Amino acid sequence: MEMKRTTKVRVLSHGFKKGFSIITNANQHRNKRWVFNVDIRDFFPSINFGRVYGFFVKDRNFQLDPKIATIIAQIACYQNRLPQGSPCSPVVSNLITHILDIKLNKLANDLHCTYTRYADDLTFSTNEKEFPEQIARLVRGNDDKWVAGDGLLYLVYRAGFQLNHEKTRMQRRDSRQDTTGLIVNQKLNVRHEYYKQVRAMCHHLFNHGFAFSDPGKVPVSNHTVEGMLSFIYQIRRIRSQNLVVEKEPERNSFFQTDQAGFTELYRRFLNYRSFYGMIKPTIICEGKTDNIYLLAAIRKLAPKFPKLIDPAQKLPLKVQFFNYSHRSALFQGLSGGGDEMYKLIKDFRERMKFFKHVPTQPVIMIIDNDAASTGIFTYVGTVHGTGPVSGLDPFYHVFENLYIVPVPTTAGVKAVIEDLFDPVVKKPISGRTFNSSNKSFDQTKFYGKNEFATKIVAPERATIDFTKFEPLLQAICDVMDHFAATLAAKSIVLPAPVVVAEAAP
Repeated sequence: MEMKRTTKVRVLSHGFKKGFSIITNANQHRNKRWVFNVDIRDFFPSINFGRVYGFFVKDRNFQLDPKIATIIAQIACYQNRLPQGSPCSPVVSNLITHILDIKLNKLANDLHCTYTRYADDLTFSTNEKEFPEQIARLVRGNDDKWVAGDGLLYLVYRAGFQLNHEKTRMQRRDSRQDTTGLIVNQKLNVRHEYYKQVRAMCHHLFNHGFAFSDPGKVPVSNHTVEGMLSFIYQIRRIRSQNLVVEKEPERNSFFQTDQAGFTELYRRFLNYRSFYGMIKPTIICEGKTDNIYLLAAIRKLAPKFPKLIDPAQKLPLKVQFFNYSHRSALFQGLSGGGDEMYKLIKDFRERMKFFKHVPTQPVIMIIDNDAASTGIFTYVGTVHGTGPVSGLDPFYHVFENLYIVPVPTTAGVKAVIEDLFDPVVKKPISGRTFNSSNKSFDQTKFYGKNEFATKIVAPERATIDFTKFEPLLQAICDVMDHFAATLAAKSIVLPAPVVVAEAAP
């Protein structure tokens, strides 16, 4: 039997493709002696209706009927060219520019260089002692300047494009080298100025409740700040991904040690966003499945609890749920479970000490009312100087904006949140019965909370009786009223919303 050979082809264009980004583009040019960048002038507008039509008619991978090619060109073009901002423009431009990528890559390979393109940004790099003049050459004079070489100019011109000579840059190893906005000298990194900007934005956010962009002092949203921090994390995490270890905890530990300053900044921001600077009350449960239960109950019981949801609105929920994720585990130490809830309560003030303005929304912790919560009840009693609380009250105000709401009991009998469902809801799945234990069990005989939440509660919420959830939801509403009254008693006037820009600066 003859085996088919497959050849791994290096990707040349990294823009507007799933799985590729400025990160994958820049990574091709790390630790090189020379890095040369140049832009294509008016990239999208250079591709007109005729080029789009001709490509789809003549390219051997398409060879479309002229009528169909005309329709595609009419959809893709506006005023006889590819417009900026259209979702079609990146895809069509990549198709048309592919032949140029192949030719530029051949030129680069012949001269021992690496070539990539991200949209209109062309990058060549090499470890050769001298940079090849066919790609770029140094023009001597009063102000020495690097310009595109004849080989590069010829291929770009033949492809129907022109270079933007004002954006031509040659970067040596002994200076800062960046490609598509990322530093590529040795390891990928963001520019230091970018990190300083984010750090300053966080400082203002933690002290005043909103962040400024710089320059211009334009207020920006928390989403913008989070996006910038997430971008830095995405870049810097590559270092730990390259670490040769098999276990994720070891990679996480390496990241936290290698990036101690950034880890602390990101941790503070996530704590601020989750528990201090929210625009809605935050509900934090013991796990992801509890979120599904409560969300289903709120939606089903919407007419009875207008404080929690307004179905008439585009974004109907008036509360938000804490989302357990890889980042919450890595930076906040929160991946779910009663033990982590207990630790969060004990560490809450320590986590919040960096924030100087007044919190305007409560944090509402929903906990099972069982033996596992004894430590929490004892700690709350210690804070209040009363001894352990019983867990029978609808809610407990711990301190500041932190509250706990125990799952309601029936006749004083301890309860977990799954007890609020009628037994008929916990029906068999493929012959397996429900097991609410957090311990391991035989999955051929039982199914657990995740399957119960995702395969029964979420899809069947319209027919499930959530009556037993009503006291729990009412307790959440009571917490919201209590916190609002606490703010009013302190004569704290909530600040007017700051008009912010959503786009990253």
